[in-house]
Amino acid sequence: EGDTAALLDSVRMVVISYVRAAVSATASAIWALSLRRWGLLSLGSSLLYLWNISTLSSRRRNSDNSPCPEHGPLLRIMYGLFSTWLAERVLGHLLHTRPDEPQAEQIGGTLPSVMGPRELRIKVVPILGAAFGGNYAYLIWDEDDPDRRAIVVDPADPYPVLRAAEEERLNVEVLLTTHWHFDHSGGNATFAREVPGLRVVASDRERGRVPALTERLADEQTIAVGRLLVTAHSVPGHTLGSAVFQISSSAAPAAPHAAFTGDTLFCGGCGRLFEGSSLQLHASLRRLRTRLAPNCQVFSGHEYADMLLTMAVRSDPSNLAALRKLRQVRDLRLRKQPSVPSTMAEECSFNPWMKATPLDLARLCGCEM
Repeated sequence: EGDTAALLDSVRMVVISYVRAAVSATASAIWALSLRRWGLLSLGSSLLYLWNISTLSSRRRNSDNSPCPEHGPLLRIMYGLFSTWLAERVLGHLLHTRPDEPQAEQIGGTLPSVMGPRELRIKVVPILGAAFGGNYAYLIWDEDDPDRRAIVVDPADPYPVLRAAEEERLNVEVLLTTHWHFDHSGGNATFAREVPGLRVVASDRERGRVPALTERLADEQTIAVGRLLVTAHSVPGHTLGSAVFQISSSAAPAAPHAAFTGDTLFCGGCGRLFEGSSLQLHASLRRLRTRLAPNCQVFSGHEYADMLLTMAVRSDPSNLAALRKLRQVRDLRLRKQPSVPSTMAEECSFNPWMKATPLDLARLCGCEM
């Protein structure tokens, strides 16, 4: 037995010595890597991670053979970076207005504007200066609500919107996020921190990318804030989790509803396809045409009307409805007024994307057929 034990001890010592030698050799090899190689290894790992988390459509056709725009690898990686916590912090530091400073002026010097009947009052708040071509956030409330409860849509630059709410003596209870992109959701965390108990709402198709999210709404699901009724419409295309929020007032059922469309529908155009396919976008636009009344007012997420209507007129000089709307828009912009809202009836009359067949829409979106 003593010889056996001695033999086992010898074997154990040999194994340990081999393991130590292997570990030492591995450590030496790791330390031998140059700083440049370490940098390349880290960069490669980071790029692979961003590629994997990116939700940008990566093929000309998706799983149901629906055409998608062709996005290159660099854009796919950048899109993945855009969705990270780091990008949110960096963009917030660079673009957000500080609590004690005036906000950057939007292109054209757009001024805040209040509109709508007492039962469905809407304040248009220009935000983020010229960074994304002119963003809009919105405050919605009922003037006759004794508690001054309000809804806010896409306050991506939080402090100017918080100041606008204070000016109107509003108590914001619900924040609606049309989609996860920073220029729509980038103010959520700060807004939620400044407004305890805030309900942050987005589509149920959003998966962990909307900051401070507390509630997800399914297609046609509703919530109420006093006499204001919010209905969510799922509209995949620009992103897979995009939503349009339709708001009406039970106190004025005959009054036109308001639809907050984010980047899904603009005056005279639509947002670029990043995650969805052209058929998904076509189905989303058809859903809006079916569900929203002709007099429903369309409040989009950006001030792109002049550019998009100009493109519509140039591509089709016979589009007289677009030409008339373009003249109205330019008159408003000369007076530093927002071009929103348009109506669903108007969009169906002049917006090329709203009138397009599936094949035409695919071409408008840059998809190869």
